Amino acid sequence: MEIDLFDISIFDYTYVYKYMFWLYLIIPILIFWYLRRENLVGSFERINLSSLDLFEKKSFNGIAFVRHLNFLVFLVGLSLVILALARPHDDTDIEAYKKKNIEGIDIVLAMDVSGSMLAEDFKPNRLEAAKKVAMDFIAERPSDRIGLVLYEGEAYTKVPLTTDHNLLLNAFEDVQTGMVTQGTAIGVGLVTAINRLETSDAKSKVIILLTDGVNNSGDVDPITAAQIAKEYGVRVYTIGIGQEGMAPFPVQTLFGTQMQKMPVEIDEELLHDIAEITGTKYFRAKNQTELEGIYDEIDALEKSKVRVLEFKTDPPEKYYAVLIWALIFIVTSRIISNTVLKSIP
Repeated sequence: MEIDLFDISIFDYTYVYKYMFWLYLIIPILIFWYLRRENLVGSFERINLSSLDLFEKKSFNGIAFVRHLNFLVFLVGLSLVILALARPHDDTDIEAYKKKNIEGIDIVLAMDVSGSMLAEDFKPNRLEAAKKVAMDFIAERPSDRIGLVLYEGEAYTKVPLTTDHNLLLNAFEDVQTGMVTQGTAIGVGLVTAINRLETSDAKSKVIILLTDGVNNSGDVDPITAAQIAKEYGVRVYTIGIGQEGMAPFPVQTLFGTQMQKMPVEIDEELLHDIAEITGTKYFRAKNQTELEGIYDEIDALEKSKVRVLEFKTDPPEKYYAVLIWALIFIVTSRIISNTVLKSIP
């Protein structure tokens, strides 16, 4: 622990116990008491003198000067004690401490945005429901770096790993289907997410892969991608989204967009295998409530690791230098009182 005794930024600090400043009311009371004791204040009476000669050659009283100076030294020491009791903190140091000691989790959300995500078994559809729940999840994890990968027949990084969650949340506004080739390339989406974590130095690296279909595109086998994730120490939570049986899909016809019932096909065996290979779980969300519960469960599973790291040491204090100076002034005052000002009976 480094203590800078000549740090002059004390007035830029924030204080934990601001109510301690009320103790400064003691200072004017002590000053008034001292002035009365030294007969420096009081009532003035008229004195009749025949001459002003007594006032012309007033000699300097060195002992009185030292006594007054010693009282001032004591007051400075007392003031610094009160300042130390308020527990000053330097906000910039606190932020540096957090970055150094909170080892957050790097998370990549790999989201299927193929055309089938427009099915309306979720309201208003699967894609919008998945976006909303993911945004709520992000808002609950302020200390983590989070990225966003979107995939259909191809995959691309929408937002790389970042702690700027406002940027990330804004990016969800223009997430839509049909931005790349059609299809569902689960393997390519997973590998793209792994690439975002490849150089991560985080203690914990996580991918949340969401899809509503089967792997029918791309040149990367999803199981191979899962094995790569395992090699890099990346855990992949998989989520299948969609109700069982039939679901309403928007279909373009000669008469415009019409809703037609189509079978829900999710390769749950594949998603379960990916999760098992990387040491996590597969979840099935048949409605939005279940989807919210899944993200809550993942949040709880991963957040416990962050808390252990976040509170492993106490936050830095900034009152040490103030307290040292307070002791210097008070001890100096006592030394003067017991040497220069010591009276012998």
